This record gives sequence, C-alpha cells and structure tokens, in this order.
Amino acid sequence: MMSSLLNKVVIITGASSGIGAATALEFAKTGARLVLAARNVERLNDVASRCSAKGLPQEKIFVTSCDITVEENLKSLVGSTLEKYGQIDVLVNNAGSGQYVSFLNTSAEVFDNIFNINTRAPFMLTQMCVPHLKKTEGCVVNVSSISGQRSFPLALTYCMSKAALDHFTRTLAVDLAKDKVRVNSVNPGVVVTEFQRRAGMTEEAYKAYLEKQKELQPLTAAIEPEEVAKVILFLASDQSASVTGELVFVDGGRHAKAPV
Repeated sequence: MMSSLLNKVVIITGASSGIGAATALEFAKTGARLVLAARNVERLNDVASRCSAKGLPQEKIFVTSCDITVEENLKSLVGSTLEKYGQIDVLVNNAGSGQYVSFLNTSAEVFDNIFNINTRAPFMLTQMCVPHLKKTEGCVVNVSSISGQRSFPLALTYCMSKAALDHFTRTLAVDLAKDKVRVNSVNPGVVVTEFQRRAGMTEEAYKAYLEKQKELQPLTAAIEPEEVAKVILFLASDQSASVTGELVFVDGGRHAKAPV
C-alpha cells in the first residue's frame, strides 16, 4: 500500500470502464477517498462495489454522474467533491474519445467532439481544481496516448487532441512548479479496453489488431488496463515527488521502435 495516498481525495473521470475503472481499483487499495465520475452511473456503481470489495469503506467512495463536455457538470463535480471531502489532492483526467475516420471525411462535429472530450474538458476541469490542488500541494495525472507523439492512420484528430494534451501537461507543470503542484501524463499504447470498438473498429479487425500488437509492442503485446493504472498510482504518490512534466509511455516499447 502506498501510505502517502491514504485519505487523499482523488477525482477520476471516465471511471466507469477501462483504464479509469482499473485506476479506481488501484487507488482503493491505498485507502484514498475516491470521486468516480462518468456518464454511466450504473457502471460507476459497479466499479464502486468492486472498490468496496478491495476493502475501501463506502464513505470513501463518491459516485457522480458527469458529462465532461458540459461546463456546468464540471463545476458540479468540483463543488460536490469539496462539499463531501473538503479538499482535492489528485485529479486524474482519464475520460477520452476517438473515432476512426479519414481526414477528408472528418466533419467539424467529429473534430469538436474529440477535442471537447480529450483537450478542452481536461483544461477546464484542471483549471477549476488547481486552486484547491495548490492548498494540498497535489497533482494532476493526464491520461494521454502514444498517439500524442506518434502518427497513426485514420486518427488525425485524435492524435492532434492528444498532442495538445501532452503540451498542456508539460507547460502546466512548469507553470505550477512554484506552487508544488505536479503535472504528468501516462501515454499508453494499445490497451485491452472498449476504446477501439467504440471508435468504429469491427470485431474481426479488432482481433487482428490485438494480434498485431505482439509485434508492435514487443514487451507486452496489448496491455491490460491495470498496468496503466499502476503507473498512474505511482505518479500520484510521493514515490514520484520530484517528477513533473513527464510523459510516461506504457506501451511495451512501441514508442521506441522504428516504424515497421
């Protein structure tokens, strides 16, 4: 158990599935006080039950419905967190979205939706949390992607949104260093979640895609969400007290390989 996280108040967006749910479960082991936010409350409640099964008391789990593209929802998320716990120590900007579409077929609606979720919402929510993070000398962990630093077909807008998030991480880290607030990101490669299928990949294509990762991500092939969650936990803990402005690749070595 990372004792430095005991009773810390941790907000996790997109906590209903994938990396967000895995992150909630990892933090549950530390005795942190959790704020689980997403649109799907039924799935959030399931994650909350799994956190309880890890030994986290019910009073340390707060589930709240939140559409991060709606500014009033973000204000409510921060306000209700402060009302319940009185502080904010860690913000995990995890919620994300993508869509497989060619450049010429990318509509303004698709572009705006991806940027609103992947870039604007983390910007706005972090802005709202920073005054409270300064009080606790807390930290921000952004969940980015290898796509922020590498190019992939049919994912131009997604890659752009994550590149913007990466530079947000580095620049904000410098801005907030004087306040002892750390800002880092994890940049996963392919993780076994619902992301690719939600973005439009067929089951057959997804199966082949996972098989291909054995070559592209040589250490691990496709990664389980728990592996990303463990790195998020590290970046949120005192074990990384001198780390800020870092993009931590969790991709089985994929970012280090030459294109094949």
